[in-house]
Amino acid sequence: METWGPGGEVDELALWRQLARLMEQVNSAASRRLARSHGVSTGELLLLLSLSERRDGTLRISELVKALGTNQPSVSRMVARLEEAEWVVRRSAADDKRGVDVQVTEAGRQVAGAAEQTLRKALTETFDAAAVSDSTASLIARLRYAPAMPVD
Repeated sequence: METWGPGGEVDELALWRQLARLMEQVNSAASRRLARSHGVSTGELLLLLSLSERRDGTLRISELVKALGTNQPSVSRMVARLEEAEWVVRRSAADDKRGVDVQVTEAGRQVAGAAEQTLRKALTETFDAAAVSDSTASLIARLRYAPAMPVD
């Protein structure tokens, strides 16, 4: 699928369609691999990684909502599942009893580390396959070879 329109301008609709197709491929491959290999969803892994990146391994639920770009009920469900697996613990915030802190356990850090490596491998494989597909090759080229922009 070509991303250039008549007159040499970027066809934003074509680019958006490529991006949607690529995201579906990437998310599907990553989700299957993470669930099969580690028993976590991509959202749960991102939550564990967000906690693991902190020195004390702790964030408030409200901070996790921001970090994951989702809503509070979704984060609460993920935390409940991860708590059941003993990968996180939650407790009332020390400085504000209305707040809830979530802390990654050592077992959670180990799962996050192993699952991150699995995710990296799945992403590389999916991007490599997309790089030779007519429908996503130009998008992969733009993503891989354009200067990296900070996420935050």
